[in-house]
Amino acid sequence: MRRSSWMPVVWTTVIVGCASSGAVATNVRAPLGAHLTASAPTGAPIPLRFDSTAHVIRSTAANLPPATYWPAQADSGERVFNQTCAMCHARSQFIGESFVESWNNRRVFDFYALVRSTMPLTNPGGLKESEYLALVSYLLKANHAEAGMDPLRSDSLALRTRKIAVRFP
Repeated sequence: MRRSSWMPVVWTTVIVGCASSGAVATNVRAPLGAHLTASAPTGAPIPLRFDSTAHVIRSTAANLPPATYWPAQADSGERVFNQTCAMCHARSQFIGESFVESWNNRRVFDFYALVRSTMPLTNPGGLKESEYLALVSYLLKANHAEAGMDPLRSDSLALRTRKIAVRFP
């Protein structure tokens, strides 16, 4: 049996490729999570379900136009945050440098979908659609995004074609 003269080249390529694949740097950020503060008025503990197959992909969307919010919608979102989110989340988790570093130049839809599918902890997806949109509007406002003339809409295409453009003063 005659061996091909290409076999050493193929094996060298495979070995080098596998060795270099572990050295590839990726821009992976820790996922957004619920962290209870010492002063959180949480009530009775609830069992949480963890889906090990769930994945959230936050793609960079720097080339998309920025999302805007309607000020009245953001005011409504602040009430939602105070009544629902502040029970478990510190305001600093979503307002300020940490939020800007995690979500700036990401699609609005990615953040909206994450919040809608995981919050509130006791009833994921249990808020009204308008409340989730108002909450996202509030967080845009609180992180110095530009206001606009139209509210955020639940239109998936509109949310997917806009980015979160926030800044930390």
